[in-house]
Amino acid sequence: MDGVRFGVLGPLLVTHGQRVVRISAGQPRQVLVLLLLHAGQTVSVDHLMSILWDGDPPASARKAVQVHVSQLRRALKDLPGVSLEWSRQGYRLDIPDRSLDLQLFREAEDPDEALGHWRGPALAELTTNTQLANQLEEERLAAIERRADKAIREGRHHEVLGELTGYVTQHPMRERLRGALMVALHRSGRQADALRVYDEGRRHLAEELGLDPGQELKDLHAAILQGDIPAVPRELPAKPEPFVGRRDELALITGAADTVIAVHGPGGQGKSALATAAAHAMADRFPDGQLYVDLHGATPGRSPLSSAEVLRRFLRALGTPPLAVPTDTSEAAALYRSTLARRKVLVLLDNAVDAAQVGPLLPGEAGSAVLITSRRMLATLGARHVRLDPLPEEDAVKLLGDDSDAARQVAKACDHLPLALTIAAARLRSRPDWTTATLARRLADQRHRLDELHFDDLGVRTSFQLSFEGLDERSTRAFILLCCLNVPTVSESTAQALLGQDDVDRVLDPLVDAKLVEPCGPERYRVHDLLRLFGAEHPSDEKHDALTRALTHYRETLTAALRKLRPHAYGALTNSATEQDLDEPLQWLTDEAENLSAAARSTMDEPALAEHALAIAHMLYPHLFKQDRVADLVELGQIASRAARTIGTSAALQTALLVQSAANRLIGEFETARAQLEEVLQARADDPFGQGRALSGIGTIQRELGELDQASATLARAVELISAHGPAGAQRVPLSALAQVHQVAGRYEEALAAAVESLKHARADRDAAGTAYALASQGQALFKLGRWDEALVALDECIELCRATGEHNDEWQALLCRAEVLLALGKPDQAAEDAGRCLEITSARGDRYGEGVAHLVLAKCGLETHADRAAELLGTPGLRRDNLLDSVIS
Repeated sequence: MDGVRFGVLGPLLVTHGQRVVRISAGQPRQVLVLLLLHAGQTVSVDHLMSILWDGDPPASARKAVQVHVSQLRRALKDLPGVSLEWSRQGYRLDIPDRSLDLQLFREAEDPDEALGHWRGPALAELTTNTQLANQLEEERLAAIERRADKAIREGRHHEVLGELTGYVTQHPMRERLRGALMVALHRSGRQADALRVYDEGRRHLAEELGLDPGQELKDLHAAILQGDIPAVPRELPAKPEPFVGRRDELALITGAADTVIAVHGPGGQGKSALATAAAHAMADRFPDGQLYVDLHGATPGRSPLSSAEVLRRFLRALGTPPLAVPTDTSEAAALYRSTLARRKVLVLLDNAVDAAQVGPLLPGEAGSAVLITSRRMLATLGARHVRLDPLPEEDAVKLLGDDSDAARQVAKACDHLPLALTIAAARLRSRPDWTTATLARRLADQRHRLDELHFDDLGVRTSFQLSFEGLDERSTRAFILLCCLNVPTVSESTAQALLGQDDVDRVLDPLVDAKLVEPCGPERYRVHDLLRLFGAEHPSDEKHDALTRALTHYRETLTAALRKLRPHAYGALTNSATEQDLDEPLQWLTDEAENLSAAARSTMDEPALAEHALAIAHMLYPHLFKQDRVADLVELGQIASRAARTIGTSAALQTALLVQSAANRLIGEFETARAQLEEVLQARADDPFGQGRALSGIGTIQRELGELDQASATLARAVELISAHGPAGAQRVPLSALAQVHQVAGRYEEALAAAVESLKHARADRDAAGTAYALASQGQALFKLGRWDEALVALDECIELCRATGEHNDEWQALLCRAEVLLALGKPDQAAEDAGRCLEITSARGDRYGEGVAHLVLAKCGLETHADRAAELLGTPGLRRDNLLDSVIS
């Protein structure tokens, strides 16, 4: 290497070109090392003497330093750009920029490049002072950690297992190294070894320092136990079979270094098949996952997907908690770009309509890549554009699986279009009595050729028709009716209601065999969008009755789930009776929430069915509210509003306002939410019970806004109205809300009285969720009254009920309160366990306020390192705080 080079990351090394510059052994080398560490700065003689003689220099030390410097001047005098000068303040060594390996190490962005500058233990000459060497060793270990993280991100976890094992053995206290080894082992399929590495580190910390592992390592351990580290989506459709030709285009796409590649061409050219095949070929280069979406830019009967809807789906697939998914499109796009910036993800955007649709879905920097297909060239995108033309004859006949003259005639009649050729091949397979020559003769008649092929959108219809024609009468009926229910998946019980029969497997099995319906889980089926559109085109006198049966089934099952989980909810109290019973209502709601929303969405504009859509939205919103599914609840509010306008009655509009008010409350639009409930209140002048329910919501919002006196009066009136005019025990809802108001206001005796009264009614009605709410209020009031043992009993039962009903949002709040009680009882270790679990729940949800108060309580438990993080999180600008929890932990 040309030029002057100095090395301190290992034995001292000075070179000029290929020549090694000799430096006298002993203290002259030590002086040069110290001057190099402060290159361009003046180093005092006193400092040099202190290091050289370990703080105890002899009387001759100053003279010795002068001699050493004189020797160095002679050794360095011929090196260009190097000077060693003296001033009254000390000595100054100037060297060329970027000639010192330490500088190159610190400036290198790539950890592999940085570590390449190390040749051994740094500052080996400084035997009298190891502090400087230890500092540099710390920097080296940090670079090793970055290199391990990089290798793991790139899917090279196998390559670093041995290295990480050695470093963890040498440095057992470094939790980042230990965490990297755990991730590498987990991704290598060695979960047990990953957990063992954690246990070894935990024992070592406990034995040596009496400490527990840090929260990050604990979280990693929990994630490995749950098998969810990290979210790595694998969403690519199945590899197209058969895939013929396109060798040049495939090589162009897979070999390109571009971040964005856009494939365009007329319909029927095989754009989706090419992009999917290329994505599979490239998948190994994107270890952090592959995302896929059909944007429906050219799907008959379907509107193109909005960027907002796709961003929401992608962010969830990438591991973003539902609460952290922004409702604003620009904010969601920014979060999406930030998430991709830390990963190597391949994104396949199929069937785009224009550049505006895909713009928010593009990564902000290199690392991830995007494949796009569209009919039009998206010329405004900064992308590598690939145009598809018809297949050459050689590849066209391969797609037919026949190289005869008749096959060439068929290929020519199909204009070598892949879709038309695929349809032709399907026809041959569906008619074993035909030969290729038979099809060639039928295609030769130009008057009927389109009838035979129906390429492009018509070709899609024709290819589906081929499978459809082979069905018997019962399966034909089932397919048509399934296509009328526009939901992502259909359970067997829903299919039974839709079809009006119990033995649905007998009619669904032929549909599965014909590839018209796809199994997607135990007793669950899916009809793809184009197939659904195709089936819905076919006439049937049963469509309305079938949809009514399916929607009624959804309503009745939703009512059963709601009555078991939240019998106090307004929808459960006011909807029609049902004899259904669910063993696992929360699991049913989790499985069906997306289908319920879709069913409401698809019928909200139908006058004969909009009532069902509104009822489903009305009963579904409490579940979405408690699960903090913000974007979904906002959309549900819009669905309810559309359905109510279709129905056109005052009662329907009021119901929609209840759903919209809940959505606005969840996103922090409290004034809007209150105004909507006040509109309901005015409209229900002749309905005292309805007024009481509206007042319950208004009072809760007033409490959240800090209007405590108004909230007390509002909720007291709600209790009065509901007690007099509502179902027995329904007043438990405003009573719990009133207890919370008194708690925030510091009226703890009144809070306890309201909580006890609410609890009495909740227990009488066997309302688990209502009981948990009342117990939480009771425990909070007892805590503030100094009755700590009683508070602990109430909160223990509350937490047990929250876990049984899956109410994790209520669980973490109760855990936080119990931690405060345990602290008051002098049990900081148990309190820390509760606060730690609280932190796990809130971190998984992306709840910064919840995380902040959890860190705050952990700091109270004596874990002072959590105090700074608590201050950081709770100081977030615009953070929504909960005045109820604040009143408990203050």
